[in-house]
Amino acid sequence: MGRSAALIGLITFVLTLPVATAARDRFSSLSGDVRIVGGAMDIKAVAVGDRVFPLEVSYAAELIDKIGNLILVAIYSGGTGCPAEFAWLNTTPGKVGLSETFGTCADVPEVSYDAETVTVTMNSFDASEGLVAFVYDGEQIERRSLGLVSSDIARTSKGDVNAWIGESPYEYLTAPEHEAEMIANVGWDVLDELRNTMIIGSQEMIVEGNWIVGSGCQPHMCNTDFAAMALHRGSGNFIAAIKRDGVVPRLIGKPPEALPVTIRKVMTSR
Repeated sequence: MGRSAALIGLITFVLTLPVATAARDRFSSLSGDVRIVGGAMDIKAVAVGDRVFPLEVSYAAELIDKIGNLILVAIYSGGTGCPAEFAWLNTTPGKVGLSETFGTCADVPEVSYDAETVTVTMNSFDASEGLVAFVYDGEQIERRSLGLVSSDIARTSKGDVNAWIGESPYEYLTAPEHEAEMIANVGWDVLDELRNTMIIGSQEMIVEGNWIVGSGCQPHMCNTDFAAMALHRGSGNFIAAIKRDGVVPRLIGKPPEALPVTIRKVMTSR
């Protein structure tokens, strides 16, 4: 049974199924009630029966999900740099304990499991890495890079820029179907910078004259680090503008006509 002792007998099939996460105040377990303890201004801890496990640098915490004898705990530092980390609480009698913390600072995980492991999947802190999975076998956590997520729009609309009207500019930039062409056109360094500078912001690309435009900013730096992209509806040309803190705005690509307003706003930022 070994490492999967926390799961065997409670998860007896091999299909990997996604689990919808919904925070709870407490869970019952074979080792006693599980709950978050600590006052409003105190460092939080997770309690299992009469055993208490402090959560370092945690001013808030939640019980996210329960799978067999394992409970996923979200740990919030209260800062803006990294909103959430996670840990697995093993409530198996005789093996009660808290795993090492893990995460990418994303706070929207997807949980799945099979007969041997539980897996938490989330976006990487680095937009060009794509998805990251943290696989737990009851004893240790393994981080696995899963790569970029395939885009249905990119797969079905090759050569049709109008298909991106109303769609996410971030999805356009991170679609693996676009990566080779984008690297050929603007280079890896620029593509990587655009991805990471447009994580937050516009969720829908809109039409501005002969252009389809979208914009976004870098998490926790939206006042200083932001960017925009545009697709020309006639030629299909891609252009972008990037503004970083303390750096003069840069225009990427060769526009076939005057700049759209969204790109111009970035280029004239001071």
